Amino acid sequence: MEDRPIKKKKTEVHGGQNVELPPEVIDSILLRLPVKPLFRFKLVSKSWQSLISHPDFVANQSKAAIENKDRRRLFINILSYSSPFRLYSLNLDQFLNENDHHGDGNLVAAPTELDFWAPSVHCSCYGLFLSTQFARDNCYCLINPVTKESKKLPKPPIWRLPLNPCFLCVYALGFDHSTNEYKVINGQEYDDGLVFSVYTLQTGSWRKIDLFPYQVFGCLDGVTVNGHVHWLARKVADESLVIISFLLGEEKVREIALPPNASNDCIQLGAFRDWLCVTSTSYTAIFNEFWVMKKYGVDESWAKMRVSKPYKDLSHSGFWTETHDLMMFNKKLLVMYNFNNDIFWTLSIGIVETIRSIGSYVETLATLTHPSRSTSSKEDNSDIIKY
Repeated sequence: MEDRPIKKKKTEVHGGQNVELPPEVIDSILLRLPVKPLFRFKLVSKSWQSLISHPDFVANQSKAAIENKDRRRLFINILSYSSPFRLYSLNLDQFLNENDHHGDGNLVAAPTELDFWAPSVHCSCYGLFLSTQFARDNCYCLINPVTKESKKLPKPPIWRLPLNPCFLCVYALGFDHSTNEYKVINGQEYDDGLVFSVYTLQTGSWRKIDLFPYQVFGCLDGVTVNGHVHWLARKVADESLVIISFLLGEEKVREIALPPNASNDCIQLGAFRDWLCVTSTSYTAIFNEFWVMKKYGVDESWAKMRVSKPYKDLSHSGFWTETHDLMMFNKKLLVMYNFNNDIFWTLSIGIVETIRSIGSYVETLATLTHPSRSTSSKEDNSDIIKY
């Protein structure tokens, strides 16, 4: 970590002696703390404010939070007729530790409603949300749910004409570990394929990648697994259905084969723990199995998993323990399921009509302003909102 303007902190110990703590020790202590105390400690002194706000400290704190499962949270984006687009957060690890559960039945949790405007969270990546703000321009924004900082993204340019008459636009949020930066991915659909572009906080603008000969099938929100973003798509050449993977580091697209004998008409792509997952979906039929890819990119590693609770629509929440996975059945029922013995129980969070999206995130100091861009520029920061 580069030098920063911080003085050694004198700490009184037994015997009335003062000991000067070197900056690296203070770093180590502060990195173990949750985000909210760190905000308070910014008020201790100018040197502490400088330390906690420094890009290196923010990066290391984010890394520590990602590696520490105790800091993960569950977000639940709920649609209801009485009050649409409500967003909740739940410390499910703490809840489970305080509420032992054995056998069938259910537990009732009381998630906290997040007090900022994020009507539709599409996905999360570590400490950030990618959300839609339903205004006239239907814009996308990035949100840190802990700091409540929000950044409206500029609209991607229309790269080509003519557009597909049924113009579709796909989005995803990922983290490029090769450059340690968040990337927002946009794909515009044309008759001959998808044109992908990438937005980063470092540049503050969209950069065109290339045209790839696929058209998206099903959900427009990307699925992040193994550091890459995925969609179901049909090849333009023969309309066969495949999984496409956008490689965040190389910014290229590769194909992944679907499971053998998977139906092409009623499937959806998701993630099960750290595996790609393909489930069936239907308004009328019910199912009791799904597929997972146990070795990423290896076609022969697709394995079928069975679930004793029938479903019409099934997805993984992004939260799991050593023994249980939190699954969402039919977009409204949350179930802690043990796939080793088929024992499950329901997690109730109150009256739910439809769950728009669900996922996990970690509490980090990740900022939406990039240190390489001028913070004095009105143009650069006019789209940053703090609630």
